Amino acid sequence: MFQIDPKRIKYFDFLLFIPVLIISVIGIVTIYMTNRGNVFALRQLVWVFIGIFVSLFVYKLDTRHIKRGAWFFYFFSLALLVLVFINGVLSHGARRWISFYFIHIQPSEFMKLAVILVLSAYFDENPKSEPYGFFDLLLPFIVVFIPIIFVVKQPDLGTAIVIAVIAMSIILAAGIERSLLVKLVLLFLVFLPFAWSNLKPYQKDRIMGFLDPYRAPTTYGYNTIQSEIAIGSGGLFGKGLHNATQTQLSFLPESHTDFIFSVFAEQWGFLGCAILIFLYAVVLFRAVAIAYHSESDFDRMVTIGIIAYFWISVVFNMGMAMGLLPIVGVPLVFFSYGGSSIITSYFALGILLSVRFKNRR
Repeated sequence: MFQIDPKRIKYFDFLLFIPVLIISVIGIVTIYMTNRGNVFALRQLVWVFIGIFVSLFVYKLDTRHIKRGAWFFYFFSLALLVLVFINGVLSHGARRWISFYFIHIQPSEFMKLAVILVLSAYFDENPKSEPYGFFDLLLPFIVVFIPIIFVVKQPDLGTAIVIAVIAMSIILAAGIERSLLVKLVLLFLVFLPFAWSNLKPYQKDRIMGFLDPYRAPTTYGYNTIQSEIAIGSGGLFGKGLHNATQTQLSFLPESHTDFIFSVFAEQWGFLGCAILIFLYAVVLFRAVAIAYHSESDFDRMVTIGIIAYFWISVVFNMGMAMGLLPIVGVPLVFFSYGGSSIITSYFALGILLSVRFKNRR
């Protein structure tokens, strides 16, 4: 028989949970006002309800049980990444989804959380009083490198960058030898020309569009220009739901996913964007407080990884919408349309709630 633990209600972190719900509701309304918005908004509503259930289920789990399942979840997500190349759905020149009847799953979204869990479990099981050296980090590097290769091959450069940033955030938090860090930075700089030469033509165009979008306003600079117009035209208070011309007249591409922030900015203006950013800030600062009060290495590391996951998603999505970063196709967490993204982010939210309950004061 299902029973509710009174302590679970008493120590439930509403200050973390409620802002996320508000962000998701705003996201659903914003999606509804895009092209085919009624269809996408209904699906998003379903995904959010499932996500809420997932987060509450994970909240009931002890973080020790979550830690035990870390490697299983990693290899499960890795198997799905491999399956993408066997039976994946090709869309917009990329193979990133697996189709199960009427549901499309994006395994790379699951891998973001899988990397957080396995790295946190590794550093919890292999504590050191001094900084970690190369051989200490060999297994973590392999664990991160393998899925990144698969994700880059899809190709999905944005998600690969997000996974890399998440991993480095956890590794830096665990502690790394200064000399090794310098070597990694130098290796990254040496690797850049090779990475550029192996980018797809459209990926190079996106970077060139970021540097000078008005050089090719009808091709690789189009998305950035239309997004900037949408955000700028919103003004201080926005145009409202029905007068957002960039959205309503279909000038804005991928309006329900990559450029959802541009849609919101056109509708609600600077004031609305400030409120949305404030809600994200509440979530992130609350997560920082949870990390600060975490007693075990696993709880602290997994929280830091989730903070990096949320933070980089917000910065990358808003940054590319405003023309401050290249277009890399990173969804706005809890806001953009997408079942895999919503489920993963709410799963991460459930872990935060569980860590908060375990380390309650």
